[in-house]
Amino acid sequence: MSCLEVPLIGKPLWTSGDVLLRAELDLLMKDNGGARQAVSSRVDSGTEMTLMPAALAGSLDLPMPRAPVHGGLELMGGRREVRVGLLRTRIDGMDPTEHVFPCYFIGDPEVPFDLNQPPIFPRALLGLTGVVDKIRLSFDGTADMDHPHGLLIVEEIVPE
Repeated sequence: MSCLEVPLIGKPLWTSGDVLLRAELDLLMKDNGGARQAVSSRVDSGTEMTLMPAALAGSLDLPMPRAPVHGGLELMGGRREVRVGLLRTRIDGMDPTEHVFPCYFIGDPEVPFDLNQPPIFPRALLGLTGVVDKIRLSFDGTADMDHPHGLLIVEEIVPE
């Protein structure tokens, strides 16, 4: 079984003195030409479905349906255009197993995506549906000198 340990990222919240934690996982996503595109995805155990801005997917030439689903999705304070698709990905730093995760591509793919501008929502969000049966995600808050906020532990699930 392949295993990866990724340091949790801490960000101080100056107004309260709290440290906000997040986990990011580097995924290598297969584009339309078969090449791998590196995408850092925020791991969110409270998110049901993997999300990615359609404009980001388009800029990386990732396979994505042309037509959005009828009616869109109420998301982040407004109705958003949604394309329901799949991501073919490997986890950077683990064995070369390719995983297929369902994904909602959010927004208009024709709107230019600017990595220098703050997004309305995280650039890519790794949710639970279609993921937790392929990889085990464990949060370990045990701090040490090299990992002051703990680790995200990622293990591939080997079918029996």
